[in-house]
Amino acid sequence: MIPPKRRMRMVDATIAVVAVSLLGLAAGSTQEQIVIQGRVNIIGTVESTSANSIVVKDSKGAVHKLLIQDRGEEAVVLAGGLRLQFPAKVIVRGEYSKETLKKGQKIRFRAKLNRLGKVDGPVSEIWQDGGAGGIEVIEEAEKRGGYSTCQVQGEVSRLSKKRLTVAIPPTAFTRKRFLAIRLAEQVKVKMESDDYRRATAGAKVTRLVAAKFDTGDVIVQELEVEIVSASSLPPSAADQLAAKYAHLSDEPRQPREIKSRRFIFKTDISDRQAQILLDKLETMSTLLSAYFGRQPRGVTQGFIVRDISQWPPGSLVQPQGVAKIRERAGICFSSQLGNQRQSIIYACDDPGVVQHEATHAFCHLSFGSTGPTWLAEGVAEMGQYWKADKKSVDVSPPVLKYLQLAEPKKRLLEIAIPGRVAVGGWRDYAWRWALCHMLANNPNYANRFKPLAMALMSGRKDVSFTSVYGPVAKEISFEYDLFLQTLDNGYRADLCAWQWNRKSRPLTSGRIKTAIRARYGWQAAGVAVVAGESYDFAAEGKWKIAQDGAAYDANGDLQKRGRLVAIVFSDFKLSAPFELGKRAKFKAPASGDLFLRCSDDWNSLEDNSGELTVYLRRSSME
Repeated sequence: MIPPKRRMRMVDATIAVVAVSLLGLAAGSTQEQIVIQGRVNIIGTVESTSANSIVVKDSKGAVHKLLIQDRGEEAVVLAGGLRLQFPAKVIVRGEYSKETLKKGQKIRFRAKLNRLGKVDGPVSEIWQDGGAGGIEVIEEAEKRGGYSTCQVQGEVSRLSKKRLTVAIPPTAFTRKRFLAIRLAEQVKVKMESDDYRRATAGAKVTRLVAAKFDTGDVIVQELEVEIVSASSLPPSAADQLAAKYAHLSDEPRQPREIKSRRFIFKTDISDRQAQILLDKLETMSTLLSAYFGRQPRGVTQGFIVRDISQWPPGSLVQPQGVAKIRERAGICFSSQLGNQRQSIIYACDDPGVVQHEATHAFCHLSFGSTGPTWLAEGVAEMGQYWKADKKSVDVSPPVLKYLQLAEPKKRLLEIAIPGRVAVGGWRDYAWRWALCHMLANNPNYANRFKPLAMALMSGRKDVSFTSVYGPVAKEISFEYDLFLQTLDNGYRADLCAWQWNRKSRPLTSGRIKTAIRARYGWQAAGVAVVAGESYDFAAEGKWKIAQDGAAYDANGDLQKRGRLVAIVFSDFKLSAPFELGKRAKFKAPASGDLFLRCSDDWNSLEDNSGELTVYLRRSSME
């Protein structure tokens, strides 16, 4: 189940005081006033992007982290947890050489084309991100057999220095399925997108206008970015699916059957939405099968409903399912008779809801049950967010902000309750997702999570959460609390795992040398410090905190990002972090094991690189 979406009035960003419907995470929709205190104008380079935010370094080296409303989202989530509708105007442009074209890439271009599929003259301009494929006549040829000006969308089949072969689907214009294109000497490959996440580190920000609110939030209003091949990402999975099925109608239809290899549904959504959803579900099912090493026994069936008033009386037979659809939610009905298993989904047309319920169906069809509630709902939420080859957190902004702001935080054993209990609402789902995500991705616990999940879903009575994780209960509680404190989209649990196996020793004489990586969280220095005692340290080398080419020593940048920092761990408690830098002396704030790290946002470690060599010794008597 996902958090309910609410309609909100559009913000007029030209006025100073904005009265707008704001959605709090712990309350309903409220009418409040927020004040735009000023405008921020920035020119510089992109340092990183993530869900709901972009980091830009200006020409003076100052770094700005700004909120930005994602495409497809109703609102941007403010620091205080409220949601504000504030869409940004985004233009991301790029121009590349023809060498950037790859086999299988979707492209579009304009050319003179006749009915035999011959192209007149060279093509000098090619656009990335073509649609599903086809030919659109822009200007018809003056005479029979002549050349028409056409917009061609297809897929790169073969590429040489002077020629390009493009595969196209069957069209009414020509019987040819492959077009041979002669390339101009200086052909330009271009891209234009309204997705700010297409730009990565190093992309040039030519215009950025943001509004600064009295809440402390700074939100992008206009953004223009110029990119080169080294600073652009390929289209997102969502964009690729949209292009793949662009030829299908997006008009809603009357209820009918749609199906793929593992799914059969009745639905009233459009043909385009239907194929995109089936594609997503097949990908999700493949990922789940690869992770658990199991294939579901049978096909998932169900009903996906856009407008319940369009369905004939009696076509939706489960009253509880109908009630969930009216709530903009979903439910999975599962049953078993001997070796025969069946799962039937009732869901609204929100893809996240369908994927959540489809994960329940996968677990039942593969294992016979979904296990205790904490596991069932946690894994279902993971299934909704799982993406191929991606380990970082990427959840909906309202869920993320709720987990970040909720106080008190739910303790581990408050979530992992044995057996089937009330499923609760989306907030309960959020806690279960957080626990399952951390267990599945933190290498200290991941090798136990999958066998535990499979045993619980298979109905084994001799296995439980406490029997598997009991021996490391203190360690896992410590790491789970730390996970919740530092959680953000882009966070990598595998890069923040605590180094329990690194031993520390008292530093009585001599010195200790250790390597500290930029691309990791807290790392054991190998030193047990004593409260109040002084220690000398020196750090050599440089590291990077983004893929923008800038390397820093242990002092970091102008805003101290990339600075070497320390913390003391003792009896599962942490001291306050304290700065070190390149070379100095420090007094230990507590007795315990010393840990070091590169100061950077916890959700930005993935693109860091390099390491420092750090030397530590006890200070000589003064």
